[in-house]
Amino acid sequence: MSTEKILVLNATGKVGRNVCRALREAGYEVYGTTRSSKNTLAEQGVKPVVCNYTLRADLDRAFADTDAKKVFVITDYFGAAKKSADLEFEQGRAAIDAAKVAGVQHLVFMSVADAEYFDEHVKHLHAKVALEKYLHESGVPFSILRPCAFFENLDDAANWNPLKKGVVKFLTLQDCKYCATYDIGRAAAIQLKDPQTWLGKTLDVIGWQGDLSQVAAALSRVSGVPVRAQLAMPIFLRRLFLKDLHHMFLYYEVNKGPRGTPEAFKKILPDALSAEDWFRFHGYYANGEKIAADDKVL
Repeated sequence: MSTEKILVLNATGKVGRNVCRALREAGYEVYGTTRSSKNTLAEQGVKPVVCNYTLRADLDRAFADTDAKKVFVITDYFGAAKKSADLEFEQGRAAIDAAKVAGVQHLVFMSVADAEYFDEHVKHLHAKVALEKYLHESGVPFSILRPCAFFENLDDAANWNPLKKGVVKFLTLQDCKYCATYDIGRAAAIQLKDPQTWLGKTLDVIGWQGDLSQVAAALSRVSGVPVRAQLAMPIFLRRLFLKDLHHMFLYYEVNKGPRGTPEAFKKILPDALSAEDWFRFHGYYANGEKIAADDKVL
């Protein structure tokens, strides 16, 4: 029996890389879209597919060239939603339409936990809600994953928050729910391998919960050095310059969202990564120095 093929859109991004890793470990033959022929996907055991996934013609060609009947759809926040929620919707709709024409048997769409409960200021989540509705009406067999805040945002040099020894920064000090993008991929594999259970269903991906001082304590246990918790920027600057994300974090801080729990997710994925697990899994500070004081890695 041949290995099942899956196409991962936006495979070189923060989420896509770890989703590809998890799906490969689950036994899939993974194809990943990338806009550039210069990429490291092959080194990760992923078959690169040069594709501008915002263009319907490119998506049609990607499905035709790979003959993949399963697909993981990630819309690009920084490439689309940061400019316009409408652009993100169009991007997702093109992927769903292309999947339908290609006869895809199972599409896993990455949305956001509690997307429908955020206020009107969190515009990029409106696109997620609209795409979920469109997917329900499309006729494409689907499952939906709804992750919370990514652990990967704790080391995000592209957004001026590189992880450094002795300090951990985030946009809130308060209690927050986190997940590893690797666990998004592992959850996708669970849904894909059990369509009888998961077709038409939604799963919140929430691996761990704690405030930033607890995140710092986890990093300290792994690194063996004291770690302080610090806001990535003052709240008034968050409000001025990151309005979309500011209102997202207000929902976390005021409403204690999202509503899902790590306990519920661990019934599906019992070894979901905790903060301490994630620092071991991540492995390195932004400067390339190893995080763990011992040799234990995940």
